Parts: sequence; structure tokens; C-alpha cells
Amino acid sequence: MRIIPLLLCFLPVFTALKFLSYNPVYGRSHLTFMHALHETLIDAGHEVHVITPIIDSRLKLEKTRAKEIIIPQSSYSLAFEGGLEADMISNSWVTEGVLGAFGGVKRLMYAWHGQCNFTLQHPGLLEQLAKEKYDAAISEPICFCGFGLFEKLGIKNVASALSTAASEGSFWATGAPSFPSYVPGVMGKHSDRMTFLERVSNTLGSAAPLLFWPVLQAPFDEMFKQNFGADFPTSADLLKQTSLFFINSEPITDFPRVITHKIIDIGGISVAGGHKPLNKTWSDILDLRKKTVLLSFGSVAKSYLMPDSYKQTIRRTIQKFPDVTFIWKYEKPEDGISEGIENLVESTWVPQNDMLHDPRLSLFITHCGQGSTIESTTAGMPLIVIPVLGDQQRNAQTIKRIETGIVLEKTILAQGDTLENTIREVLGNDKYSLKAKRVGEQIRGRPFTARDTFVRNMEFMARFGPLRQFEHYGTQLNFFQYYCLDVFASLASIVFGVLAGFFLCARAIVRRCTGGSKRKVE
Repeated sequence: MRIIPLLLCFLPVFTALKFLSYNPVYGRSHLTFMHALHETLIDAGHEVHVITPIIDSRLKLEKTRAKEIIIPQSSYSLAFEGGLEADMISNSWVTEGVLGAFGGVKRLMYAWHGQCNFTLQHPGLLEQLAKEKYDAAISEPICFCGFGLFEKLGIKNVASALSTAASEGSFWATGAPSFPSYVPGVMGKHSDRMTFLERVSNTLGSAAPLLFWPVLQAPFDEMFKQNFGADFPTSADLLKQTSLFFINSEPITDFPRVITHKIIDIGGISVAGGHKPLNKTWSDILDLRKKTVLLSFGSVAKSYLMPDSYKQTIRRTIQKFPDVTFIWKYEKPEDGISEGIENLVESTWVPQNDMLHDPRLSLFITHCGQGSTIESTTAGMPLIVIPVLGDQQRNAQTIKRIETGIVLEKTILAQGDTLENTIREVLGNDKYSLKAKRVGEQIRGRPFTARDTFVRNMEFMARFGPLRQFEHYGTQLNFFQYYCLDVFASLASIVFGVLAGFFLCARAIVRRCTGGSKRKVE
């Protein structure tokens, strides 16, 4: 029996780490992604504290084992929830391009900024957090408040976690090169194979967010200086100092790109927990007809905010498929959107991930938010994609690239038969379901799980960070130096000078020769 205690001495000693997360409540997909990160760390035996400022009180918080510090809504968040959000999303259903998206993001930042100031001044919060002695911290870089808070608390081991695919901001913050010649911008609508004019459009579209960033960051920088002193770092500097940059990107489906040591793909971590069988209510609905179609535009671009002409097109289209059950996630039952349509089931909420894994579901019509895109591709579900705003256009192009669905412009919802014909094509052509199943098998069969990748890197950063070795000097170079444009310009000048010298010498020799010939003739 004495040998057992002796053997225990040789077992590795596990030390639980303490992590702090800043996670504002806005957007179900963002909330779900960060929740998955918290629970993954807790599953690994660590302690997680979460600062949860409420921006949208209509979103139900998920059950968590983390210690939550809930910050109530500020007047800015109440105003956003009360009307600004509806105006922003309604406008997104009909606007196009980066400029339209920027207007919405700017209004959202107004709410985030106000909520941040309210949070930082919350009675006793900073004192309470300072006593905890956190090993590391993490936040999503869509809102800059968390990074300022971490700096104030003296937490140097900081990671970013982006619930979308890699953006121009993440490229800039990590010093990774951005190549708009073949990498679509996060707000773009092009694939990786672009014509000349598309490359021009993608280059301008990729540059636009970087020009907007200072406008969005300025209110946070001013607020940090007011609260913490004039010498407090800027939001840009704080982002550049993060040791790791986790991206909700799945390499099997995303566009290939160049990255740095800081960037780590953890796509699918929010669905890594698997799926559950549907309850009897939903199971009975899927048994109503041989085929079932799920229609959902996510938690941000809500269906009830789309133009009435779009809604009526969807209603007319559904009526043309009496042998197919349609489930429409629609947020306002009082609108009576399913009234008079026997094969339409409306619900304010659906168990989306569980339903996507049910073999009785035939098709998913989606806005192609990053969360829905990863859920559907992991499940091997064929898609009809109708992107509305933000990164959804880019996500849609990834689906087009892997050929697991068809992409439609949102404006077709104001027209006639396009949606109907597309549904008939995907339901009637096995190539979409076969390719979708193959992609799903590839994702589920990857050799390294997103959960393990995330945990191991967070543990490493907490114990050995800040990881300044991952920072390359390219972040200190200007645009011309980074891409060696000054070098190419200098070399071109030298080549031009040499060629010009040869030309002048040759011309002088020719003139001398021809001049001598003329004198001999005379």
C-alpha cells in the first residue's frame, strides 16, 4: 500500500487558473460563442469570472458555471434597445455595402461606449476585481471596453476572441498581411477568384474598415483617459498588445489566408458540445411531411423587421410547396405571419443546432451569420443563403465556394419566382446534400478539436505570457515599408537610372558616329 502515495508524488501537479472575461450582452451568436469559451475553460478545471454588461435585456442569459458580475443597462443601452436597434436593422434589410454597415456599427458603438462608461463607474467594481489576482483575461475586440478594463487592473496576459471570421481589424492588430487580391474583405461580397474590377472593389472595401476604426475607437480612448489618466494607452495599442487572437473560423470552409503566430482558428467551438435529440413537439412537426425546411435570419436581422414585400414573397413561396413543412423563426407572433398557411409553422425560437442534425430536415434557409454557418456546415446541411448585413456576405461566398448551397441577394425577396425556383433546385438536386454531408464529415473528423486548441493556448498564455515573442516588427512599419514598396520604388529608380544611362550613352555614340560620317562626306 505504501507504493500508492509514492506513485502519487510523480503525478503532474494541476493548478487551476483564474480567468476574467468581458462579455456584453448583445447578439445571440456573440453571446453563445463567448459562453462556449467560458464553459470550455471551466470543463478544463479552471475558474472563470465574467463581467456581463446588459445592452439588450431581451436576450436570455445562458446558464453558466462561471461567476457572473452583471452590470445593469445604462440609459444608452435602453435607448438603443428602445428604437435605435430597430431602425438600424430595418435599414440593413435594404442598404448595401460597407458604408451602410458602418452607419449601423457606429450607432451600436454609441450604446457600447455609454454602457462601458457606466460599467467602469459601477460602485466597487474595480476594487472588487483588483482583489481577485487574475492569471489572464479575454474579450471580443468588437467592443474595446474590456481591454481598457484589463489594462487598468494590471492584467498583462490578454487574449482576443472574435466570434466572426478574420477581419481587417484582426489582420491589422496582429500584423498579419492582408491580401485583397485573393482574400475577401470581412464586409465584402466577393469570392477568392475575382475579376480586376472585383479586386478593385475588394481592396477599397477592405481598406474602409481600417479608416473607420479610428472614428469608432476615439470615444473609448477619450473615456479611458478621463477615467484612468491622460497617459492611458489607446484602444489600438491595447489590441496590438494582446498575446493571442482566437478566430471563429473553420479552415475546412473558410478562405485560405496568411496568418501570424498570434492567430488561432477555433471555429466550431460553440457546437463542440454536440447536439440533443428533438423533444416530442419538434419531432412531431418534422414528422408532418416528407420534407421540412427551416427558415431563420438569426438574432440580429430579425424577420419581423424586414420590409413587408419580403414577407409576402416568402408567404407566397411557401404556399407553392404544400408537401413541404416550413418552420420560420419569426419574433412577433402578433403579426400572424403564418395565418392561413397550413404548411407553415412559426416560432419565436427554434433549437437550431439540434434541428440541423436531424436527418428529417431537408434544407436550411439562412442569413449566413458565422454561428449559423458553422452549425450548418458541421451538421452537413444544404443551404440557401440570403445575407443581410455585416460579415454575412463574405460567409455566403464560402458556401458558394464549397458548393453546399446557393447564394441569393436579399433584394430577390421583393421579386417573384427566384426564391421558389431556388428551393426546388436544392430540394430536387442531390449534389447539394451530398457535398454538404462530405464537408460535415471533414469538419467532424479534424485531428485537433477547437476546445483542446483553445484551452491549451489559454493555459500557456496564462503561465508564460505575455507572449511578446509572437509580435513581429512588421506592426511598427508603415504601409510602404511593410509591403516593401519603398524598396521596389528604389530598385525601379536604379533600374530606370541604369537604362536611362545606357540610352544616353548609346545616343551620344550614335550622334558622334553619324556626325563623323557627315564631316567625311563634306
